[in-house]
Amino acid sequence: MKLVQINSCDNGSTGKIMLDIFDALDDSVEKTAYVSRKYTDREYVKRMHTRTQYRVHKFLSMYLALDDFGSYFTSKKVIRELEKNKPDILHLHNIHNHTINYQLLFKYIKKFNVNVVWTLHDCWAFTGGCFYFELNGCMKWKEGCSKCQFLKDTATLTPIDSTARYYRKKRQAFTGVKNMILVTPSKWLANLVGQSYLKDYKLDVINNGINLNNFNRCDYHSFDNIVDRNKKILLGVAASFNDKRKGFYDYIKLAKILDEKYQIVLVGISDEQRSILPNNVIGIKRTENQRQLAELYSLAYAFLNFTYEDNFPTVNIEALACGAPVICYQTGGATEMLSDDNSIVLKQGDYQGVLKVLDKIDVLRNNKDIYMARVKEEYSSKRMTTQYKEIYKKLIEKVGIE
Repeated sequence: MKLVQINSCDNGSTGKIMLDIFDALDDSVEKTAYVSRKYTDREYVKRMHTRTQYRVHKFLSMYLALDDFGSYFTSKKVIRELEKNKPDILHLHNIHNHTINYQLLFKYIKKFNVNVVWTLHDCWAFTGGCFYFELNGCMKWKEGCSKCQFLKDTATLTPIDSTARYYRKKRQAFTGVKNMILVTPSKWLANLVGQSYLKDYKLDVINNGINLNNFNRCDYHSFDNIVDRNKKILLGVAASFNDKRKGFYDYIKLAKILDEKYQIVLVGISDEQRSILPNNVIGIKRTENQRQLAELYSLAYAFLNFTYEDNFPTVNIEALACGAPVICYQTGGATEMLSDDNSIVLKQGDYQGVLKVLDKIDVLRNNKDIYMARVKEEYSSKRMTTQYKEIYKKLIEKVGIE
């Protein structure tokens, strides 16, 4: 079998999922990945653009509202390679963020009736440009986006409103594909897809999985010069805290009312954000690898997830796999992996509610052997990739995709 995957990058949560799928396949599978930004040294991962080409697409998108014209020539090159190699399965992940010209890609898919699995990691595929809309409460995507009041949330820096054109062109491109199965990591997102112009496709829910070789309870000491082990650590982790979606300022507000026996540690902090952190908040830009991140999860008294918009965050699963109970806002699909014996769910914005529930954390921590075992059974990358392989088989054999 020839499997080709396309994603914006080969790191972060979606990149890890893409690579975990490859790792689960045997050597008989011919593997290729196309990414816009490459960080690993895997030979079968191909970078589609030079940095200049990527920046041109980014400029067109962010400053001229011409995202649908970006990466034209590099996308043509990738499509020529696809036409030559004829993959049995084309697995799409995030194709936004200046990754590929989606109109050219789907024109190729329709012309050759390519077998497609598309994992939707957010809502971009059926909106006029935004990735999420829960925070803004906007439902225009159900009928057709236009006159957008939230342009800044569509990853653009221009006042030009192209949401109506984007919506129309995406609907035209993404509908009418003969052999495509959609996948969402959460039931929450599956419900939204069922209300969109993508509702006629076969859709499966496959929860995100994590690599349990990297995420398990450990007791290393890489951060002893940074983190005070005599404190009760409240950990927050994000790829980036640079937008309001991840609740950065809620952590700051919480820090100001916390007892001195607690210390907040945030991973994914920029230099600018670090400069405004209170004394009881430690900011770490990033860890060197997943094992270091597992050390922080293992060290944590509790994991705090103040997300305001999310699909099925792997950080919650990673924390549970390392024995840290979770305190999370009731957001999107962010709580679907949580239960009463491993977590506490708060209303969005109720950072003060953390003070009221901290005395329950010790009870949850006593259950860690139970929920760590559950994570191994239900949320491993092995389980996730087995489900994807079943979908690949359905597509190739044309069984149950109507």
